[in-house]
Amino acid sequence: MEIIAVSVPGPWWTRLSYLHDTILEPGVRVLVPLGRGVRVGIVVTADGTEAPSVKLKPILEVLDSRPPLPADIAKTLNWFAETWFVGMGLAAKTLLPSKFLEKESLTTLTEKNVSHGGSSVSYIYETCDSRRFERYLDLARSFSGGALFLFPEVSAAKRFWRLLPEESKSDGALWPVTNPLKQWKLWQEAREGSLKLIVGSQAAAFAPMKGLSLIVVDDENSRGWRTQKHPYFHYRSLLAARAKFAGAELLLGGRMPSSKAYMQCGAENTFDKSVQKRLIFVDLHDSSSFDVDAVKDSVMISRPLIRETKDCLKKGEWAFWLLDRKGYAGEIYCNDCGLPVRCPKCGGVMRWEGRENRMSCLSCSCIMPVPGQCPSCGGPFLEGIRPGLEALSSKARHLLGCAPSDILLFQNDGDKIPPCKTLLKEHPQGGLILGTRKILAMTDELSPSMIGWIDSDSEARQTEYDAKVRAFALIWESIWRGGNSEQRKVVIQSRRPGRGWQMGLSCGWGIFWKNEIRERRDWELPPFMPMLKITMPAGMSKTLTARLEEECITFWESEESADEIWVRTKKFSTLYKILAPFFHIKNVRNGFPTVLLFLD
Repeated sequence: MEIIAVSVPGPWWTRLSYLHDTILEPGVRVLVPLGRGVRVGIVVTADGTEAPSVKLKPILEVLDSRPPLPADIAKTLNWFAETWFVGMGLAAKTLLPSKFLEKESLTTLTEKNVSHGGSSVSYIYETCDSRRFERYLDLARSFSGGALFLFPEVSAAKRFWRLLPEESKSDGALWPVTNPLKQWKLWQEAREGSLKLIVGSQAAAFAPMKGLSLIVVDDENSRGWRTQKHPYFHYRSLLAARAKFAGAELLLGGRMPSSKAYMQCGAENTFDKSVQKRLIFVDLHDSSSFDVDAVKDSVMISRPLIRETKDCLKKGEWAFWLLDRKGYAGEIYCNDCGLPVRCPKCGGVMRWEGRENRMSCLSCSCIMPVPGQCPSCGGPFLEGIRPGLEALSSKARHLLGCAPSDILLFQNDGDKIPPCKTLLKEHPQGGLILGTRKILAMTDELSPSMIGWIDSDSEARQTEYDAKVRAFALIWESIWRGGNSEQRKVVIQSRRPGRGWQMGLSCGWGIFWKNEIRERRDWELPPFMPMLKITMPAGMSKTLTARLEEECITFWESEESADEIWVRTKKFSTLYKILAPFFHIKNVRNGFPTVLLFLD
């Protein structure tokens, strides 16, 4: 009897050992007993076989005669598990259809799917969506091999699919999002070579295409490519690995690049500088910017914002007002320069805790007293007050003098936004829409003539280290996204209008990234130094920190939670070995760590 190592989906990294009468090829699926039930696992290469100390159970059934996954998918799974600190079984569960890990039959691959050449990376950054999509269409027509066109939003994928010529659609597919049965059917067709072109969102990222020669990742700087639940990973990095293993060309596109892409492509953006005439910066220090005194203490609405909104509504067009729902509750910032206090340990933005009259970092939990003056300019600090969207809506109706039906409010994450077709039908004369950043997706169909940022500074004062990037990208998107963008006016209310990180809005993202990259290098932030947030089960953190000290890996413990540890290191292989014992299946009752990795 042979000892076979099998990866079974679960939060552990442990390869389980079973008995079989013959050696099995790595990658085939097997049915194995686990606990009181049975599970489908994947045969992996064992590190070596030792005499078992316990009696091993036999494999119940071999489901495949040959490995069912194409080579590039199999290699990507291994890379994913090692890079993002998850087990092989969980990697398969995350990236593959659920039915793959069930007792479902698959046709045998007729030939090995091997790499057909070296991979390369190219970039397309166009502020105008239509021009960028035209270049994608040219690629779709010219590429003879398999091609994946991926978008962070389903609506964008559908829009691109509609633009494709019928001959391209004949052997292609728009990847479904919510129907697992349709996904499984298309997954099988792609694996068998029936599909040469696939358009979709994140769900289509690992469609197993034969002869894959092109992967297009649109809007690669979008946060939509980062998962919001465990296991945490970034699709862009994963797709770059897949392109490498498949020997395919990787094309990164969007309105602006991410930090890594900017450093690698080395390009400066060129765009129509007439945008400067469409940007209206409003200084919130100017008392004349407030129409009524009551607004000054709650919601800031400037005269230019009211003027441009009234003009828009008079023409029967759409206007958007955006205010981050999180606002600046709990934040403390300088009333003169608008800059927040940064953490002395990790460089993150500090938050104010009113009851304790102290400041803490949400990234590493460092605690410090509130400074008496701004470290940047020496000015006084001002405790932030949260301006809510409901208050904003009330003030808007008063100041604009319009009917309540002309103002639509979408403030909660659970609010269901009606389809744009419905809004166009019910409000043929346009109107004002108030909401968070999620309403930007409506610019594609509603084509607003004016977008107002109520407090642009609050977007950059979030606690994440990449807050300024997110703020810049959001406003940049509001300038260029959707129809009517070349005539759209954008009102940006700020305490530092057009200065600091906002300079790039009128001068281009090259100016923004030069300053941001310099700051990240000084603080040793990604992409110069990877950061990891490790959350440990109760009682395990002391053991982990001792091992980190032994290997001279930089870390700091959370001062608010004894179970959170932040790590800065490029020694991924060493860290993987340190963490491996904590992910052994024997810890199933105590729980397993979660690892959040930041690379850029």
